[in-house]
Amino acid sequence: MRDQGRLVEWFDDKGYGFIQPNDASKDRVFLHIKDFARQGPRPIVGCALEYTVLLDGEGRFRAQQVMYLKASQTQKILAKPKNLNGQTQKLKPMQIACVAYILALAVFTIAGLLSGMVLLFISIMNAMTYWMYAQDKEAALLGNRRVPEQTLHILSFLGGWPTAWLAQEKLRHKTQKQPFRKIYFCTIGLNILLILWLISPLNFLKF
Repeated sequence: MRDQGRLVEWFDDKGYGFIQPNDASKDRVFLHIKDFARQGPRPIVGCALEYTVLLDGEGRFRAQQVMYLKASQTQKILAKPKNLNGQTQKLKPMQIACVAYILALAVFTIAGLLSGMVLLFISIMNAMTYWMYAQDKEAALLGNRRVPEQTLHILSFLGGWPTAWLAQEKLRHKTQKQPFRKIYFCTIGLNILLILWLISPLNFLKF
């Protein structure tokens, strides 16, 4: 699929950089000097490019058959219409789910159904989850060793799924990869079942 974007980062001594697609909701795309369709001037930050997007063996979006674009060739992206009343957009379902989850944990803890240690543990898991996603994003961009997806899923299952969603949105990471997303949503369901078991009479561990 052909797409357009602008070069936002370029390491000329190493011969690679990153393209930000015109559609800001899309992840940045890795570009190597060898990926140009034909030889031309050295790339400079800000230049408009057209390219084909592929997913390489390291899980990165990579540009192929890259071509320089003139200003007249760039696609115009229509801005989203603003609310006439100046109101903010409605909350996304996942935002509502994250807030509801946090409030439920607080209520269960205050009611004595859930130990404060469990709440502390989940808080630590959320902090670790966001940090792990950030490390994996950086590794993907630099071509370094990645954080295993199994580790990200385990952290999500242990209660870190709210910040996992936040990291996916803010870092634009793992938002389009399948089956990662399906497994991620499964970890949410499993975590909720775990919490329900902890507050139920069936919990023989009493913590």
